[in-house]
Amino acid sequence: MLRLFLLTVLFCSIDFLRAATPYKDCGSTAGTIQSFEVTGCTTAPCKFAKGNNYTMNLAFQAKSASKSLSVSIHGVIGGIPVPFPLPDPDACKMQVKCPVNANDVNTAVMTLPVLSSYPSLSLYVKLELKADDTGNDYTCLQFPATIVSGLAQERTLVGWKKGKLFEMLD
Repeated sequence: MLRLFLLTVLFCSIDFLRAATPYKDCGSTAGTIQSFEVTGCTTAPCKFAKGNNYTMNLAFQAKSASKSLSVSIHGVIGGIPVPFPLPDPDACKMQVKCPVNANDVNTAVMTLPVLSSYPSLSLYVKLELKADDTGNDYTCLQFPATIVSGLAQERTLVGWKKGKLFEMLD
């Protein structure tokens, strides 16, 4: 019975690790990233098919308090951050419990629509949660992505090389 329990825990743990989306912390000062997941993306680069929505779950632990948080998303193309328009950047409306207290663990849940009008290209997605009252980054992360015409299209538009996906971020 104990073996069955241990095997179940092991398989669940492996599945949990496999479900995470690869990312790089880019300066989280007021918080610590606990986990990050984009639906349908367990390997880098994430493939975003035009005309679809993707859900991002970002769990973080606060190091300090803030009355409210804002979300910003940028597409980093050739080193230049291009803002992604959000209908409402208020993280408190994305399941974050506000006000945020020190040591609180929260999860922000965001939906990212990939419009069919977007160009097909490879880029880095930069996601930040900032304290509205201090401007400090609770979380800052980047991950590589490729926007493709449809789910059937699986080619990479820029030569992402295994093990070299984050070298441009250093």
